[in-house]
Amino acid sequence: MDIFHCSTRHFWEAEFEGSDLNLAGWTKQITGKPVITVGSVGLNASFIDEEKRDMVDASGVAHGNIEQLATRLGNDEFELVAVGRALLQNPEWVIKVRKGRFDELGDYSKKSLMELK
Repeated sequence: MDIFHCSTRHFWEAEFEGSDLNLAGWTKQITGKPVITVGSVGLNASFIDEEKRDMVDASGVAHGNIEQLATRLGNDEFELVAVGRALLQNPEWVIKVRKGRFDELGDYSKKSLMELK
């Protein structure tokens, strides 16, 4: 195993009570191997509406979780970050985030799954 891809609904949620580490953080701590974190990166909602048991129509941009992500990355909790829905909606997401152009990020819409930008 070279690297673990640790996918959760929300990367910011702790995996176990009493610790701030998510699944990626714990996996790295236990194995010593590099890890990738993922789970609603840059978005403020899950992709599943639990009541409807269907994909949500939209998720807003969450600037705060991008800042938290950067802090946790700087704390060496994980080596890499996977971005899914936010990147589908905003193909230049990485460039915009790196340059602090958060106001240019659009809310995720499930219609973006059907479009190539």
